[in-house]
Amino acid sequence: MGYSREVYDQAKFLLDSYRRQAINENDERRKAFFAANPEYAELEREIAQTSIKLTRVMLSGQKDISDTVAEIRDNNLAMQRRQLEILRRCGCPEDYLQPKYHCPKCGDTGFIDGRTCTCFKEILRKMAYDELNRSTPLELSSFQSFSLDFYPDKAASSNLSPRHLMEGVKRHCWDYANSFTLQSSNMLFQGGVGLGKTHLSLAIAGKVISKGYGVIYGSAQNFFNTIESEHFGRGDDKQYTLNLLKSCDLLILDDIGTEFITQFTTATLYDIINTRLLTGRPTIISTNLSIDGLKSKYDERISSRISGNYTRLHFVGSDIRIEVKKKNVNKG
Repeated sequence: MGYSREVYDQAKFLLDSYRRQAINENDERRKAFFAANPEYAELEREIAQTSIKLTRVMLSGQKDISDTVAEIRDNNLAMQRRQLEILRRCGCPEDYLQPKYHCPKCGDTGFIDGRTCTCFKEILRKMAYDELNRSTPLELSSFQSFSLDFYPDKAASSNLSPRHLMEGVKRHCWDYANSFTLQSSNMLFQGGVGLGKTHLSLAIAGKVISKGYGVIYGSAQNFFNTIESEHFGRGDDKQYTLNLLKSCDLLILDDIGTEFITQFTTATLYDIINTRLLTGRPTIISTNLSIDGLKSKYDERISSRISGNYTRLHFVGSDIRIEVKKKNVNKG
């Protein structure tokens, strides 16, 4: 699952802080309990010496040490039983002197047997949502807030009105988001400015993130600027952003075709699209360009991969931002 370095580091820092807090609180709890129950503290020290005693017996050179080992074991178990009696006498549960982690499954480490714990996945999901929401508030770009009222209800050159067509586009995006898996298809959003491509892209992003997947969203120009800076910079990780875009669960590239086209950006775009196709990772691309426009902007390799492997959704109507302004003016 692909998350930005910032999101991953923040999530790991939060888990580490949970673990430190649990351990520190337990240390204070143990200190107070030991002070009130010195017998328990003495038993704790003696139990801790058990392994040392066993080691000494093992290295003593005696031929038959079974009786000695059994005696040490029995004494150890007796001391543990006495500790439980003290805890019960004080009205404390058996795990009273154990750290109280947020996640008892992984002990707030984030991993179980080398696999990512569900608690870590949930923190990553929430932080990814929050990070994306800081720059583009997802609550303002939800399916619920996508209004069809701004699309003309009268047909122009076809039998179907823009509102009817966009109702189908919205439904397709809704179904895509709700049934999203790592095997979902690629989509190409095409249409002029202000027709809702970004809004529905973010609506999909919010829904897919809520399902626990890693989503990377951003404009092509911003991504290419970052990748170029890393590539020609002096940092150690020269391909961090590029690798992240190629490996995340869902990549949403906004405004393809508006970036400054260079040999570097063209090669980078091809690398991203081609790698994700080969690895079967879904991608959503939005653009103001037609297929012919994409062909004129990029080489045949890029346009052919997009036209042959992406489901195309056409956004129609009038610029929503202008329609909203008109509506607000009329209200005033």
